[in-house]
Amino acid sequence: MKKIIKSIFCILLSTMFVFSGASITAYAKSAQATPVILVHGLGAQKVYENPGTENAREVGNFDFSGIMNYPALIDEILNLVGKGCEVNTDRLIKNLANVTKTMEVNCDSNGNTPSNVGVEYWTDPLSNHPEYYQNAQANEAAIARQLCDAVGSHNVYYFSYDWRLDICETAEKLNSYIDNVKKYRNVNKVTLVGCSLGGSVLSAYIDAHANKNDIERCVFVNPAYMGVDYARPYAKDVVFEAKRIREFLYSYSENGDAGANSTLINIIGGLFDENIDTASEKLSKILQYEAVVNRIYLEVIKPVIGNVASLWECIPYDCFDKAVSEMSKIGFLDTNSGLYTKITKYHAVQGRVKKNLKALKKKGVHVAIVANYGVSGIPITSKSSNHTDILIDTKYASCGATVAQYGKKLKASGKYVSKDKIINAKTCALPDNTWFIKNLTHMNFKYGSQATRLVARLATSKAQSSIKVMKKKYKYSQFMVADRNQNLKAVK
Repeated sequence: MKKIIKSIFCILLSTMFVFSGASITAYAKSAQATPVILVHGLGAQKVYENPGTENAREVGNFDFSGIMNYPALIDEILNLVGKGCEVNTDRLIKNLANVTKTMEVNCDSNGNTPSNVGVEYWTDPLSNHPEYYQNAQANEAAIARQLCDAVGSHNVYYFSYDWRLDICETAEKLNSYIDNVKKYRNVNKVTLVGCSLGGSVLSAYIDAHANKNDIERCVFVNPAYMGVDYARPYAKDVVFEAKRIREFLYSYSENGDAGANSTLINIIGGLFDENIDTASEKLSKILQYEAVVNRIYLEVIKPVIGNVASLWECIPYDCFDKAVSEMSKIGFLDTNSGLYTKITKYHAVQGRVKKNLKALKKKGVHVAIVANYGVSGIPITSKSSNHTDILIDTKYASCGATVAQYGKKLKASGKYVSKDKIINAKTCALPDNTWFIKNLTHMNFKYGSQATRLVARLATSKAQSSIKVMKKKYKYSQFMVADRNQNLKAVK
């Protein structure tokens, strides 16, 4: 993929500090700081056709705004939830296909995109791109802003990439990016912060390049490196249960982080509560007809995401072989394609994540993992009763925690067990370096909050990133609950 470089590194670092508005005091405080490279997650960076030109046009975006242009589809959706209404599956599939085929998200059969498609790619620090972070209030940009507050914007870099592409290929681009930062900053090590899918990119980089010994600190924020259970539909694990749908709506609306969305969810739940059973029954009936299900995969799903490598690479390790079998059987996946070669490679990386994290820590790298919980899974698979951050299952983000099913409690006890009896961190790859935040949804880190400050401190503090040290120095417990303002308190 051709990368358009919007700007280049400044020749003189001192000049860069002047233009970024850094004071002499701030410079003296952070001049020796290790450069921090932030790696964003899925969809956090816009993808363009002809990026950096006057003809730039956004692509790679899931846009459902045009759904209102298909009244026949609206009719069938209403038939799904209406008692006594019949669903015309043929018309439903055709109209869904009309919507998804307008979304320019998919890649070719080898998982590649055209050479004129890419992202705005910055090789210089964020001090030259204040428009990205200065007014940021949430998500990756807010974390970037917090990092800039901690060590100065001249010390913070943003690695951007096309989220649809193969994770291992993206990791090789990150490798070159890191080398450039080290060269221009004249340093041997950098700090890496991987958010969501960015955590998967870091895992692939570590798997391939750990022997370079160029990582000072490595922070994983809600990482997808071990997959997500809502990707199980690739293995034809699709389940609609009214109980799970209500559970999801309730858990999200009651979540301290839901904010204004909780009102919307309550309204939706109130309007459709009586019809959830009807819709679930009808959808479950549709799933009984294999020919209809296969049409949905081939006519609705494949054209929009069938060749997106990164989504395939979000399939949990224990589900991958079945997903390949099911999808190749119906012609959704070609096992002779370049796409298959790519996703198989990351699947192997995924199987080594635990070992790699332990080895990284043993090398002296300050490794930290932040995983969230408190919301049941998206109710479309048999695993929807898992605790999640609304997208990523807590057991995967934490790299191995034992987690109670939503609404249940663990019987275990000990220092690694949360007071609410939901999490047992003893089984994590790094039990002494993994934090859990309850009621904080996926990547919704707000600028200035205690939750976001935790991430920044894990990335920039000179202290060890261990539960014991961070609790003593900053009062952060291993298990914390966030209120609506993301103030953190120990779980009780």
